[in-house]
Amino acid sequence: MKKHIILFTFFFTLLISPAWSAQSIIHDDCGLLSNHEIEELQTRAQQTAQTYNCGVYIYVVKDMNAFTYDYEIYEDAFGIEAFAQYLFFNELKGVGPSADGILLVMSMKERDYDIMAHGSFGNYAFTDYGKDKLADSFLNYFGNGKWYKGFSSYLKRVDQFLKLAADGNPVDLGSGHIREHNLPLSIAAALIFGMIVALISCLNMKRGMKSVHTAKIASNFIAKDGIKIPIQKDMFTHNTVVRQQLQSSTSSGGGGTSINSSGSSHHSGKF
Repeated sequence: MKKHIILFTFFFTLLISPAWSAQSIIHDDCGLLSNHEIEELQTRAQQTAQTYNCGVYIYVVKDMNAFTYDYEIYEDAFGIEAFAQYLFFNELKGVGPSADGILLVMSMKERDYDIMAHGSFGNYAFTDYGKDKLADSFLNYFGNGKWYKGFSSYLKRVDQFLKLAADGNPVDLGSGHIREHNLPLSIAAALIFGMIVALISCLNMKRGMKSVHTAKIASNFIAKDGIKIPIQKDMFTHNTVVRQQLQSSTSSGGGGTSINSSGSSHHSGKF
């Protein structure tokens, strides 16, 4: 009886494992992360994916051009974006009827990255502006070789974006969900900068006044031939006023998501 229970548990695990792993994958070909870090990131990505029914994937490869399969088959995407689409459609699949998912793919040799969203909810949650803000969450860390912190920051923001989208408020231009600046820090930095500039200006002025001394008589300031002041008169005759009506502009930049013919949206660059 015990043997049957063990066998049943084994086959049940095999049955559910593909569904579990299909919702979130942390794939590292380059050894950027330890096994413990991968497991921790995998758990967080899976929790987010299950909560919002949107696949969460991170895929790091040494060189996307070393892959034998042809990923340059898409007319609507090229380079790292085409590579992301091939991975998503052939390996990852997404979640639900519309294959919702968010993928961060990186090719270390080229130092290329792409953030790809797919599906009705995926593209709704991760707008063009939103994906740009997602990139901001990891680029500084990656630039300093802090891979785990970069991926951790990225997953935290992915979870925040999905929560806001589920509440009907996706991160987009004018949404106000992402703080562009730390206001108190910006004010303090501006004040310090202003004080430094003022100090430098005062020191320069003081240096230029070293040759100045007090004069006891005014003869040094009077011309030898005396002072001649010519008399001039300005006669005001008329004035001309020109008035021009200023046209106000009501146009403004739009947000949203740019979706290609494969149903995907991208934000790519270098890290």
